[in-house]
Amino acid sequence: MIRLFLPLLMLGVGPVAVVEEPMPTDALMRTLAEGDLAQARGDQAALAAAADNLKLLGARPAEGQDNLSTLWSQQAQAGGAVHAGPVYRGRALGPAYRRGSLAAGGRVTLRQLFLAGQRAQISVARATGIAASLSVRVRNADGGTLCAKPVAAPQADCAWLPLFTERYAIEIENGGSAPATFYLVIR
Repeated sequence: MIRLFLPLLMLGVGPVAVVEEPMPTDALMRTLAEGDLAQARGDQAALAAAADNLKLLGARPAEGQDNLSTLWSQQAQAGGAVHAGPVYRGRALGPAYRRGSLAAGGRVTLRQLFLAGQRAQISVARATGIAASLSVRVRNADGGTLCAKPVAAPQADCAWLPLFTERYAIEIENGGSAPATFYLVIR
Protein backbone atom coordinates (compact mmCIF):
# COMPACT_ATOMS: atom_id res chain seq x y z
CA MET A 1 0.00 0.00 0.00
CA ILE A 2 2.83 2.38 0.86
CA ARG A 3 4.45 1.58 -2.48
CA LEU A 4 1.26 2.67 -4.25
CA PHE A 5 1.04 6.04 -2.51
CA LEU A 6 4.75 6.89 -2.36
CA PRO A 7 4.99 7.81 -6.08
CA LEU A 8 1.88 9.97 -5.73
CA LEU A 9 3.38 11.79 -2.77
CA MET A 10 6.62 12.35 -4.65
CA LEU A 11 4.75 14.07 -7.51
CA GLY A 12 3.92 16.98 -5.23
CA VAL A 13 7.45 17.27 -3.89
CA GLY A 14 10.11 18.41 -6.28
CA PRO A 15 13.39 20.19 -6.08
CA VAL A 16 13.14 23.91 -5.59
CA ALA A 17 14.75 25.80 -8.45
CA VAL A 18 16.93 28.70 -7.36
CA VAL A 19 17.29 31.39 -9.97
CA GLU A 20 20.96 32.28 -10.26
CA GLU A 21 21.31 35.75 -11.77
CA PRO A 22 24.45 37.80 -12.18
CA MET A 23 25.19 40.02 -9.21
CA PRO A 24 24.75 43.76 -9.79
CA THR A 25 27.84 45.61 -10.97
CA ASP A 26 27.33 48.62 -8.70
CA ALA A 27 29.17 48.11 -5.39
CA LEU A 28 26.25 49.26 -3.24
CA MET A 29 23.68 47.23 -5.19
CA ARG A 30 25.95 44.17 -5.00
CA THR A 31 26.34 44.62 -1.22
CA LEU A 32 22.55 44.84 -0.78
CA ALA A 33 22.06 41.72 -2.91
CA GLU A 34 24.81 39.82 -1.04
CA GLY A 35 23.23 40.75 2.30
CA ASP A 36 19.81 39.63 1.09
CA LEU A 37 21.28 36.33 -0.12
CA ALA A 38 23.22 35.79 3.13
CA GLN A 39 20.07 36.45 5.13
CA ALA A 40 18.06 33.98 3.02
CA ARG A 41 20.76 31.30 3.37
CA GLY A 42 21.30 31.90 7.09
CA ASP A 43 25.00 32.64 6.46
CA GLN A 44 25.78 34.82 9.50
CA ALA A 45 29.42 35.52 8.55
CA ALA A 46 28.42 36.75 5.08
CA LEU A 47 25.62 38.81 6.65
CA ALA A 48 28.13 40.49 9.00
CA ALA A 49 30.44 41.18 6.04
CA ALA A 50 27.58 42.76 4.08
CA ALA A 51 26.70 44.94 7.10
CA ASP A 52 30.32 46.12 7.31
CA ASN A 53 30.51 46.77 3.57
CA LEU A 54 27.33 48.82 3.70
CA LYS A 55 28.93 51.02 6.40
CA LEU A 56 32.19 51.31 4.45
CA LEU A 57 30.34 52.43 1.33
CA GLY A 58 28.85 55.28 3.36
CA ALA A 59 25.31 54.33 2.43
CA ARG A 60 22.41 55.35 4.61
CA PRO A 61 18.75 54.36 4.44
CA ALA A 62 16.26 56.65 2.77
CA GLU A 63 13.77 58.32 5.10
CA GLY A 64 11.44 55.80 6.71
CA GLN A 65 13.57 52.79 5.77
CA ASP A 66 15.31 50.35 8.12
CA ASN A 67 19.06 50.70 8.51
CA LEU A 68 20.08 47.38 6.95
CA SER A 69 23.67 47.71 8.16
CA THR A 70 22.53 47.84 11.79
CA LEU A 71 19.81 45.22 11.29
CA TRP A 72 22.13 42.76 9.52
CA SER A 73 24.88 43.31 12.08
CA GLN A 74 22.48 42.55 14.95
CA GLN A 75 21.12 39.46 13.17
CA ALA A 76 24.63 38.17 12.47
CA GLN A 77 25.71 38.64 16.09
CA ALA A 78 22.51 36.97 17.34
CA GLY A 79 23.30 34.08 14.99
CA GLY A 80 26.75 33.64 16.52
CA ALA A 81 28.91 35.43 13.95
CA VAL A 82 32.05 37.11 15.27
CA HIS A 83 31.71 40.70 14.15
CA ALA A 84 34.85 42.81 14.13
CA GLY A 85 33.20 45.89 12.62
CA PRO A 86 34.56 48.06 9.85
CA VAL A 87 38.24 48.90 9.73
CA TYR A 88 37.67 52.62 9.26
CA ARG A 89 34.80 55.07 9.48
CA GLY A 90 32.65 55.70 6.44
CA ARG A 91 31.92 59.04 4.83
CA ALA A 92 29.49 61.41 6.53
CA LEU A 93 27.53 61.76 3.27
CA GLY A 94 26.91 59.02 0.82
CA PRO A 95 24.32 57.32 -1.29
CA ALA A 96 20.85 56.51 0.01
CA TYR A 97 19.15 53.17 -0.50
CA ARG A 98 15.59 51.95 -0.27
CA ARG A 99 14.20 48.43 -0.27
CA GLY A 100 10.63 48.16 -1.43
CA SER A 101 7.95 45.72 -2.46
CA LEU A 102 5.26 46.12 -5.08
CA ALA A 103 2.12 44.07 -5.59
CA ALA A 104 1.42 42.73 -9.08
CA GLY A 105 0.62 45.71 -11.30
CA GLY A 106 1.70 48.10 -8.52
CA ARG A 107 3.57 51.37 -8.90
CA VAL A 108 5.42 53.65 -6.51
CA THR A 109 6.51 57.24 -7.18
CA LEU A 110 9.24 58.81 -5.06
CA ARG A 111 10.23 62.47 -5.27
CA GLN A 112 13.88 63.28 -4.78
CA LEU A 113 15.74 66.59 -4.84
CA PHE A 114 18.87 66.69 -7.01
CA LEU A 115 21.31 69.61 -7.08
CA ALA A 116 22.10 71.64 -10.20
CA GLY A 117 25.45 70.89 -11.79
CA GLN A 118 26.04 67.69 -9.81
CA ARG A 119 25.77 64.30 -11.49
CA ALA A 120 22.61 62.48 -10.44
CA GLN A 121 22.28 58.71 -10.66
CA ILE A 122 19.77 56.09 -9.59
CA SER A 123 20.06 52.33 -9.82
CA VAL A 124 17.29 49.74 -9.43
CA ALA A 125 17.79 46.00 -8.98
CA ARG A 126 15.44 43.12 -8.32
CA ALA A 127 15.94 41.30 -5.04
CA THR A 128 18.23 38.30 -5.51
CA GLY A 129 16.61 35.21 -7.00
CA ILE A 130 13.23 36.82 -7.61
CA ALA A 131 12.09 36.95 -11.22
CA ALA A 132 10.02 40.09 -11.71
CA SER A 133 8.88 42.42 -14.46
CA LEU A 134 9.98 45.78 -13.04
CA SER A 135 10.57 49.05 -14.88
CA VAL A 136 11.91 52.43 -13.81
CA ARG A 137 11.17 55.92 -15.13
CA VAL A 138 12.64 59.29 -14.07
CA ARG A 139 10.69 62.49 -14.77
CA ASN A 140 11.72 66.11 -14.24
CA ALA A 141 9.55 68.77 -12.57
CA ASP A 142 7.81 69.50 -15.90
CA GLY A 143 6.86 65.83 -16.33
CA GLY A 144 9.40 65.18 -19.09
CA THR A 145 10.92 61.70 -19.13
CA LEU A 146 14.69 61.63 -18.62
CA CYS A 147 15.04 57.87 -18.43
CA ALA A 148 12.74 54.86 -18.89
CA LYS A 149 14.09 51.30 -18.69
CA PRO A 150 13.11 47.76 -17.78
CA VAL A 151 14.93 46.46 -14.71
CA ALA A 152 16.87 43.53 -16.13
CA ALA A 153 19.60 41.51 -14.43
CA PRO A 154 21.74 42.69 -12.80
CA GLN A 155 20.39 46.30 -12.53
CA ALA A 156 19.03 49.33 -14.38
CA ASP A 157 20.90 52.64 -14.13
CA CYS A 158 19.77 56.18 -14.98
CA ALA A 159 22.20 59.11 -14.82
CA TRP A 160 21.85 62.78 -15.75
CA LEU A 161 23.20 66.24 -14.97
CA PRO A 162 20.46 68.52 -13.57
CA LEU A 163 20.50 72.05 -14.96
CA PHE A 164 18.43 73.32 -12.03
CA THR A 165 18.05 72.21 -8.42
CA GLU A 166 14.62 70.59 -8.43
CA ARG A 167 12.64 67.52 -7.45
CA TYR A 168 12.55 64.59 -9.82
CA ALA A 169 9.96 61.80 -9.80
CA ILE A 170 11.33 58.26 -9.69
CA GLU A 171 8.64 55.78 -10.72
CA ILE A 172 9.07 52.04 -10.25
CA GLU A 173 6.38 49.78 -11.69
CA ASN A 174 5.73 46.06 -11.41
CA GLY A 175 4.24 44.94 -14.73
CA GLY A 176 4.27 41.30 -13.67
CA SER A 177 1.60 39.04 -12.24
CA ALA A 178 3.45 38.38 -8.96
CA PRO A 179 4.67 40.63 -6.13
CA ALA A 180 8.21 41.95 -6.55
CA THR A 181 10.90 43.22 -4.18
CA PHE A 182 13.52 45.72 -5.33
CA TYR A 183 16.41 47.90 -4.20
CA LEU A 184 16.72 51.55 -5.22
CA VAL A 185 20.03 53.39 -4.81
CA ILE A 186 20.04 57.18 -5.12
CA ARG A 187 23.32 59.01 -5.62
